[in-house]
Amino acid sequence: MDFNSVLLIIQNKLPKDGASSIILKDKFESLSQDKQKDFISKLSQIKLKSPAFVFWVGNFLFGSFGVARFMIGDMMLGFIRLGLTILCCIFIALSLFNNNAEYLAIADFISFIIFIWGIVDLFLVGKKLRKQNLEKIINLMQ
Repeated sequence: MDFNSVLLIIQNKLPKDGASSIILKDKFESLSQDKQKDFISKLSQIKLKSPAFVFWVGNFLFGSFGVARFMIGDMMLGFIRLGLTILCCIFIALSLFNNNAEYLAIADFISFIIFIWGIVDLFLVGKKLRKQNLEKIINLMQ
């Protein structure tokens, strides 16, 4: 199996800039044939995450809970986003039980932050995940 075949398999998990494919191909061609075979056999063993799966499940379905951030290993931002969602729910509950518009205004503000953060994450999480996948592959070549 040549590297072009391998590249076709993993292309959707790498950055879309095109430069990453060239970098990987150059690094692969600089390896000896034994190391190339070893790399190809080990490539299937590393767990490259699918940006499409993280987008649909992590961002789109469960984005307000920070799941996408947890999926890419960004634990701190995942916990902050989860905390904001819980805080928003608490303020909504307080506004319902106390019939207080101030609590609802706070909940609205927090939900606006969560909404904007969600839109930003739609773009950033996939890009960061693709970069992590590239780093895993480059580390495997060394």
